[in-house]
Amino acid sequence: MDRSFHTRFTLTLTLDDFSALSRAYVRLTPARRFGRFVSVFMTVLLVAGVGFSLWVLNDNALAVYFAALAVFLLLLQFVVTPWQRRRSFEHQRLGDFEVEMKADADGFTSSSELAQGHMKWASIRLVDDLPGHVILWPNNRLGWIVPKRAFATPVEADAFARLAKEKTAGQKL
Repeated sequence: MDRSFHTRFTLTLTLDDFSALSRAYVRLTPARRFGRFVSVFMTVLLVAGVGFSLWVLNDNALAVYFAALAVFLLLLQFVVTPWQRRRSFEHQRLGDFEVEMKADADGFTSSSELAQGHMKWASIRLVDDLPGHVILWPNNRLGWIVPKRAFATPVEADAFARLAKEKTAGQKL
């Protein structure tokens, strides 16, 4: 089986690609997962506080206060975060340049009209094989996203993900 890949794609062509990277970034470390859990837990507590204030304490003012806080947290999660993600995507111009990527047993090279770089597999700490993307994490702040649609076939995309996982086995983020 051929263990080298050559694909040409527009890196992070769509907002959906950037969103997949952003969601994976939020789940990447235990501290980030804990922060996400705290946010959801606080929202649930505030909603429970609304019910408790209305039915047990019979205090409408406290219920309105808890409801306002819960709505604020939900707005942050479902309105502000997607807006920031869209704005960041547009500002970075991530879909403006075509990227050529080559990968083999040694590592991978990506090049565009702006830059070229080679990364050895030893520098990649974690590989996320998502349904539509492969994300290569050299650290917990930076990730290379490779859309699976960039490959000629789904089989080739899966083979690339397997190669990346094989070459980074045992690495810790």
